[in-house]
Amino acid sequence: LDASGNATFPANVTCSGTATGFGGGKLLQVVTASTTTTATTTGTTYEDTNLTATISISANSKVLVLVTQNYEIRRIQDFCAADIKLVRGSTDIWVSTNQKIIGFGEADVNQKTLLNVLSISFLDTGASTGSNTYKTQQRVQVGSDTPRIRTQDDNNPSQITLLEIGS
Repeated sequence: LDASGNATFPANVTCSGTATGFGGGKLLQVVTASTTTTATTTGTTYEDTNLTATISISANSKVLVLVTQNYEIRRIQDFCAADIKLVRGSTDIWVSTNQKIIGFGEADVNQKTLLNVLSISFLDTGASTGSNTYKTQQRVQVGSDTPRIRTQDDNNPSQITLLEIGS
């Protein structure tokens, strides 16, 4: 021990007790899932996108959720707009209501189409001890003129990564 009470070890140390006083923010585990299964929604009610992952966490942990979601939106007239949200269990934890996914452009004379990737980075401080399932859901904003949102279009993969962060 030095004069400040700090210990220096020249080799590996094995602790048979509980390590305390090391601060927070430790990465405890990582869970990753991906899908290429296409999910198509044509209505204004949210539906699952086939992207889901489950993590079991310890007390006082948080979950950092990282999503890369491939999507295509299409509508015959005007612009096409859709929403994607992140859900834990049955609780909405991130909703794209203030940032619309809006597509302009033409696949043909009468059809507007947008292909894109949505990235979500969300620190979930409300996850409960034990098992937590996360998924994304999608909907179109206007039900007229044959709208649709399709995730994992043409087998483009979407991915969700869950990181347990200890306190």
